[in-house]
Amino acid sequence: MFGKSLALLFGLAIVLAPYRGAFSGQVSGPIKITAGYGGELGYQAPLWVAHELKLFAKHGMTSELVRIAGGARSTAALLANALQLSQSAGVAPVQANLAGGDLVIIATSTNRPTVSIVGQPKTVKKPQDLVGKTVGLVGPSEMNTFFFLNALERWGIDPKSVTVLAIPGTQPRLAAVVAGSIDATVLAPPFSFEAEKYNLTPLADFATGSDPFPQSGLVVRKELLRNNRDLVKRMLIAYVEAIHVLKTDVETSLPIMKKYMRITYEVIAKRSYEYYSKLFSFPPLTDEKGIGVVLKFLATQPGGADAKNAKAEEFFDNSLLQELRREGFFARVAGGKGL
Repeated sequence: MFGKSLALLFGLAIVLAPYRGAFSGQVSGPIKITAGYGGELGYQAPLWVAHELKLFAKHGMTSELVRIAGGARSTAALLANALQLSQSAGVAPVQANLAGGDLVIIATSTNRPTVSIVGQPKTVKKPQDLVGKTVGLVGPSEMNTFFFLNALERWGIDPKSVTVLAIPGTQPRLAAVVAGSIDATVLAPPFSFEAEKYNLTPLADFATGSDPFPQSGLVVRKELLRNNRDLVKRMLIAYVEAIHVLKTDVETSLPIMKKYMRITYEVIAKRSYEYYSKLFSFPPLTDEKGIGVVLKFLATQPGGADAKNAKAEEFFDNSLLQELRREGFFARVAGGKGL
């Protein structure tokens, strides 16, 4: 699975190759950035807020958000410079770099896993019932595949005994489990909260574990960071300001989250805001141990030999955040002077 996912990733990068090189030189003045995000899950909120409140514009950029379901697809777009910025879990960029990519995680807003595995109550009452069943996941090289395979390993279940269907959208996966079209899937709030209404079988909750995980962070090409460090720093400043809004201003944050999560049920929307507002990291430093968790698991997968010798620090760069800390930026934002 690991090798095939990398082949797909770089195949997509070739398709997007005509976009390559758009940001290869120094820039000045307002510039448009295209940022990708993966879907309707609440941990995507920092990018939504930065865009909707025009925090990118405040720092000399115009922004366009593009929903790209799946880390492999957004990673391919980054490799081809079709995106300048992607918000995704750490699995896809780590895998891309192991295969020769030049991506780097510059911030991680969620350093804890938020996902859970749920099953159709008529067909799956315990983890071992997954044998011979059908599970809906985004696809190879994705965060939910990472957690599902991790769970199967823990339960002693052969992945070959489970049929996996690629269903990129979270809402369609939840609807498919409820309808009985598939037997299980991986969810995160708000959809794991919504799943409770349908009495789906809880099989695993990774949010209760002790291991860190790069659930959601900002990813750029190393080339962009190297050649346009000031631009990347401005992106990061807007992103940090958005996190502060999410942690402190429910009246501003909640309508934006409801819009992008496509949730109209007020109770679930508020519960999702409360859940994530406490979880977001401020400052959003990447936890090296979380990258280590990803590498450790990838090293056990077919085609993952390179992960055994890789060092976690090769995949992220906290230097811009540390620079902002030395400049007193976080203290100013926390004091209300940076917004």
